[in-house]
Amino acid sequence: RIGSVQVPYNVGNLACTEEMLPLAEELGIGVIVMEPLGQGRFLRQLRRQPSVEPLKEFGLSMWAQALLAWVVSDRRVSVAIPATSRPERIIENAQAGDAGHLPQDVRDYIREETMRCL
Repeated sequence: RIGSVQVPYNVGNLACTEEMLPLAEELGIGVIVMEPLGQGRFLRQLRRQPSVEPLKEFGLSMWAQALLAWVVSDRRVSVAIPATSRPERIIENAQAGDAGHLPQDVRDYIREETMRCL
């Protein structure tokens, strides 16, 4: 039996929301998200810095944390696997999970703010 599937999913890649996530939910299998930061694109290619101010009440102080929290706030997602080569990022990334499930309006803000700043 397959216990989980791995899919790319982030604020700029919503393709898996059409069929994969609903099907995984229906079958009761886990979802492992790869590329939650868009291979770093949503951090490196920003033309301006997104505002994290509205996210501080959720314990998010960096945009990478906001992007990770956006992914894991989708209740169909079991875990996200952000790639990093810097040990200090492990702690920062883990803190994104402390935000819990973000309300939809906050998830919308993160996605819209990212797209505005690209």
